Amino acid sequence: MTAAPDSTPNGAAPTNPPVHSPRQHHDDAVLVGSDIPIAIWRLDDRDGPEPALPTDHRLASRVSQRLILVYTRPGDAVVDLDSDPHLKHATALTHRTYLPITDISMIADPGTLYTPVSLIVLRWPPRHTAQTPDTITDLLTACRSIMTADTCAIITISSAATCASDTTYANHLDGLLPAARAARLNHVGHIVAVTAPGDSDEFLYYATCAEAEAARRSCSDSDTDPGSIVDLLIFINESRND
Repeated sequence: MTAAPDSTPNGAAPTNPPVHSPRQHHDDAVLVGSDIPIAIWRLDDRDGPEPALPTDHRLASRVSQRLILVYTRPGDAVVDLDSDPHLKHATALTHRTYLPITDISMIADPGTLYTPVSLIVLRWPPRHTAQTPDTITDLLTACRSIMTADTCAIITISSAATCASDTTYANHLDGLLPAARAARLNHVGHIVAVTAPGDSDEFLYYATCAEAEAARRSCSDSDTDPGSIVDLLIFINESRND
């Protein structure tokens, strides 16, 4: 269920979101500077100002809503490894099952997961796991254990997290991608989600790396309301392509 050209200009997800393998993406997309398809979501703030939340809550409300609509169906379960209130609210509104899990040992508990898991959301860097190559690989391996052919794991990297430290976006990827490969997760898509004041949504698919970087800077360089920016990295179970 990776990002694909949106046939609904108003931002609503199609009833049955298309499923593409990395090979299909590679064959039908013209990519510049990357072999991973890039999409840019520009979402307006039609829900009004975001409620005051701790700074470590990184998903804007509109981003949460769109993730649920695109990557899940009614009745599915959404596993949230960070207890994000916007994601919880969006799940309830759309009749999905919300499962907050902060201890990876719970993932192996058969009583925890009683509906099909179609989406797993994890922020990076993770709050509840020490950042060593082994522990991150263990975390992603645990996620993979509950992923079927229809499950996507989405790892979110906030621009705020990068700006608040000396760690660059590239540094984050240097730690994350090898751990994902070790856990047998395939990186199949990348979304740059920008939420800012406006009265419409815009979606650009098969964007270039330069376009993605320009989208990130468009908010951070704003003198009025900078909005929010988050990178969403999409992974699937490696066995899905066997």
